[in-house]
Amino acid sequence: MEEMRNVELVEGDEGRMCINMEWGAFGDNGCLDDIQTEFDLAVDELSLNPGKQRFEKMISGMYLGEIVRNILMDFTKRGLLFRGRISERLKTRGIFETKFLSQIER
Repeated sequence: MEEMRNVELVEGDEGRMCINMEWGAFGDNGCLDDIQTEFDLAVDELSLNPGKQRFEKMISGMYLGEIVRNILMDFTKRGLLFRGRISERLKTRGIFETKFLSQIER
């Protein structure tokens, strides 16, 4: 949030405005390579634009459910969840929606 008096592109001085920093493409130059997980890489690889918007794919709601689905698959393969049995539904891309994370936390 930014004070309107500091936003040069719009008229008016009163109130505050939400500024979209457009950080989604941050990391496309490889500067995030050291912190990207195998799950981040899998989501990026199967996305419509591999190698682009890498930071966004690591943090945004559009992708978090798929990252968690990949983590659940990995934990299940290791025998840590679901007695090591992966359901067909869990194998389905996009089946685990990000809203489920909020529901679980709640």
